[in-house]
Amino acid sequence: MQYKIIPKDTASLAPHYHSADEPEPVYRNTIARMFRSDFFEFFSKVHPVVPGAMYLPVVLYGARAGLAGLGALPWASGLFGGVLLWTLAEYVLHRYVFHIAPRGPVSKFIYFQSHGIHHQYPDDFYRLLMVPAVSLPLAGLFYALFAATLPGPWAATVFAGFVLGYLAYDYIHFAVHFMKPPRHPALAPFTAWFKHARRRHLVHHFDSHERGYGVSTGLWDHVFGTVAEK
Repeated sequence: MQYKIIPKDTASLAPHYHSADEPEPVYRNTIARMFRSDFFEFFSKVHPVVPGAMYLPVVLYGARAGLAGLGALPWASGLFGGVLLWTLAEYVLHRYVFHIAPRGPVSKFIYFQSHGIHHQYPDDFYRLLMVPAVSLPLAGLFYALFAATLPGPWAATVFAGFVLGYLAYDYIHFAVHFMKPPRHPALAPFTAWFKHARRRHLVHHFDSHERGYGVSTGLWDHVFGTVAEK
């Protein structure tokens, strides 16, 4: 795929703000530049290796600490509960924060900086995953919430599952944008699931932003009536 980088000396910098009643511009096969400053621009992008390198040790450490204080069955249920909690957090954040209506300066800034740039530049390889500048504060916030409400081993286990769910979300999102479904017959069940996930997310991108908020799963879209169907 060919990419066109928008040079910083053209003043054609994102964000391309628009009023709430105007269709959102979409620039295919294009990499956006968000900031004139090279320093801030560097932190607005993320290589796909980075989230795994940062958070897999967190998952392993939390899972091990939780297992040491819980039996196998409670530990497994806590881990699964953490993943499930992530899918709900993913839905709520995507629907109510990342898609805040861009009606004024503050809401425009929140929308574009958190998510709008991805909708306008959906093929930007380095903006398909959540940047650490966003994911780290969220991780700290949720860990504090779990630590304040759950006993130590439970907090560690649930947080490990939560972070594992986040990593699944990040890499599923990357895959549906950047990878093609596998064709090997042995992978047919996975291929069917992948095509469904990809279709759901592309409906959200190119048909209706008010449907298909779930990326890693469509569960909460079914619960809250925002299923992406086409």
